[in-house]
Amino acid sequence: MPSRSDKLQNAATEHRSLYVASLEKGFRVLQAFRTAQRQLGLKELSLTDIAKFAELDMSAAQRFTNTLLELGYLTKDANTRRYRPAAALADFYYTFMMSNQLTETAMPRLISASKIYNTTVNFGELVGTDLLYTIRLPHEKTSYRLTLPGRRMPAFCTAGGITILAHRPKHEVEAVLQASTLDPITPHTITSLRSIRKRILDARRNGYDIGVEQAHMHEISTAAAVLNSDGMAIAAVQIPVYMPNWTVEEAKKKIMPLVIETARSISGLI
Repeated sequence: MPSRSDKLQNAATEHRSLYVASLEKGFRVLQAFRTAQRQLGLKELSLTDIAKFAELDMSAAQRFTNTLLELGYLTKDANTRRYRPAAALADFYYTFMMSNQLTETAMPRLISASKIYNTTVNFGELVGTDLLYTIRLPHEKTSYRLTLPGRRMPAFCTAGGITILAHRPKHEVEAVLQASTLDPITPHTITSLRSIRKRILDARRNGYDIGVEQAHMHEISTAAAVLNSDGMAIAAVQIPVYMPNWTVEEAKKKIMPLVIETARSISGLI
């Protein structure tokens, strides 16, 4: 009879045999645009750039890029011969939102919350070491990119990320923190592991987190976790307000109860 280790090894081998490396490389080409945007602010890439950011040789980069171009997921400037993502990629976000019961449940409650104080309301989920914003309802005057769903921010420095980690198993929290690049985003970003762990523990005890200028200057961000029936965090409601129009004391008095109640109203339906 095979031992437990043999069974695990066989299962891993079978799983690996189902892995399509060429498909993974195609997605690496698409991910190259996100990487280039985050690292260098590039909106268009040459074939050389794609090969570099996708970590492919030029021949493979050319084949996959041309395939994605013909499928309509990339577009190419005839003059500069540089590539950029095409509108067809938006189909994936639409498909995700239409099939996501969590965001469908959350949306009307987030809209209602945004009208109380005419504030921005964000909804995010933990993906790897990042908080990924799946819903953003902007009200404050802010930059274009801060209004876009699909944006990622490091979980360790966002109120939403902290509150999700506050309701996840300790081993998972440590895995996220150890894998995170704890670089400061603002002069006020907390990067000490000890201080981040304390912030997570405080969020678990209090039921919310307030971050002051942790991810954006002048921002006071308040968040609470959305929990499933097992008490596990599956998302976070996050409401940012901005100084000097708001103070931390005002955010605690007005925004904190609102964000907690909104998160609880969604939790109760999951």
